[in-house]
Amino acid sequence: MRRLLLDNVTAGMKLAKPLYSADGRILLNAGLEIKDRYLDRLRNLEVTYVYIEDDLTADIDVPDVVSEKARVEAVSSAKQVMESVKVGHKVDATEAKRVANMLVDELCRSHGTLVNFVDMRTKADYLFGHSVNVCILATMTGISLGYDELRLRDLGVGALLHDVGKLMVPPAIVNKTDRLTPDELAEVRKHAMYGFETLRKNPDVSLMSAHCAFQHHERYDGSGYPRSLRDSDIHQFAQIVALADVYDALTADVSYRQAVPVYEALAIITKAAGTYFDPELVEPFVANIAPYPIGSVVRLSDNRVGVVVDISHESKTKPVVRVIADEHKRRINELVEIDLSKNSRLYIADVVER
Repeated sequence: MRRLLLDNVTAGMKLAKPLYSADGRILLNAGLEIKDRYLDRLRNLEVTYVYIEDDLTADIDVPDVVSEKARVEAVSSAKQVMESVKVGHKVDATEAKRVANMLVDELCRSHGTLVNFVDMRTKADYLFGHSVNVCILATMTGISLGYDELRLRDLGVGALLHDVGKLMVPPAIVNKTDRLTPDELAEVRKHAMYGFETLRKNPDVSLMSAHCAFQHHERYDGSGYPRSLRDSDIHQFAQIVALADVYDALTADVSYRQAVPVYEALAIITKAAGTYFDPELVEPFVANIAPYPIGSVVRLSDNRVGVVVDISHESKTKPVVRVIADEHKRRINELVEIDLSKNSRLYIADVVER
C-alpha cells in the first residue's frame, strides 16, 4: 500500500486501509474499489489522504504501534468522554483510565517499533484522533524514559485528556479558519486553565494527569502560557505532552494550515530543543518516529519515485525504497528495491505525497 493525497486519488483505485468515523463505524472498507461518489463523500468529510494499493505496492504493510482495533476503540471512547463533558457531565475517569491502560499495554508489547502509521481522520473528528495520538506518542516517550507502569498510566490519562478544556471554548472560535482576534486568542488560551480545573476537581484523576492539561502550552524558555513557567518548573508529564501535541498538530491538516511532512515536523521539533522543549526529552521523543513512514511516496536524488517499504532504528533517514517510476515519471513494472543505507550516492530529496 501507499499513501496518496485525496486530490490525486482517482476512480478505480483500491482502498488499502479502512476509514472509520470517530464512533468506530466503518465509512469505507479496505479492498473497496473507489468510485466517484466515494470521492465526493471523502471530500465532504474533509479527508486529506488515504492508503491505496496497486500491483507494485499490494504486499507493503504499514505497521502501527497499536492495533487497528485498539486505535479505533480508543478514538471512539475519547469521543464519548469528550462529548459527555461538553454537555456538562464530569469526566468519565474510569473510561479514560481504561483507554490509557489499553494503549499502555499495547505500546509495551510493541516497544521498539517505530511510529509509521498516520491515522486517516476527518476534520470533524480532529480532537478525538488528536487526543489518542498524543496519548500514544507521550506514552511511547515515557516508556523510552523508563517510566514504571503507574507513571505510564497517569501520563496516558493526562495526555488523552490534555485538550478537554477546549470543550469549554466557543466552537466558533476553536474552529475559526481566519486569524484570531486578540480577544479570541485570549479565550482559546483559557482552555489550559479550563481543562485543569475540570480534571483537578475529579477525585479519580491524579494531579499529575491534570497538570498535562494545565501546562502543555508552557515552554522550556518561559515563552508559553498560562503562567510562563520555565525548565523544571514545568511538570515533566506536561513537557512530554507538549512535544506530542505539537508534533501531531504539525502532521495533521487543520483549518488554518496544511500538514507538513513527518521529517519536516521532526526537524522543527529538534530545532526547538532548548527553547520550546527540554533537549533531554526531544531525543527520546523523535527516536520513536520514522521520518519517512512506510507507505510514503518519495522522490530520490536521481529523480526516480518510490515507496518506502522498510526502515530501521539504525538508519531511519535511509530506508528501503521500492521504485515505482523512473526519472521521467514513467511507471515501471519490474520490482526494484534500493536500500539507501547501503547506497551512499542516493538519498531522499523530497516527499512526493504527504
